[in-house]
Amino acid sequence: MATMIVRMRVLTEAGSRVWIAVSGTLSPATQHHIQQRLHHQAATGTREFYLDLRESRCTDAVTREHVGFLFAAVPDAHFHLIAAPDAVRDGIGTDPRFTVHPHLASAWNIWSQGD
Repeated sequence: MATMIVRMRVLTEAGSRVWIAVSGTLSPATQHHIQQRLHHQAATGTREFYLDLRESRCTDAVTREHVGFLFAAVPDAHFHLIAAPDAVRDGIGTDPRFTVHPHLASAWNIWSQGD
């Protein structure tokens, strides 16, 4: 069995917003770590997450249920997903808590408008 590694780095915080770069492999083996980090951020008052997923990928084992589990820890938050892998985009469906940004620029424009 291959080792799965995921890395999450907080790049900036402003009020109730946080920008996190996620790199590595999103898989059933790493989903718990991602969920814990989101839950921890929410416990400190974060309600808007900018998740830069440009350097992440999903294993074939990632299902809609896995994606739902990732974001279940923060049901009252809004998520901006930047360059999300296909499996993540498919997993969120039409959930209004998510804004999908195909490129960094559109997310940055919203972030820079501030609270």
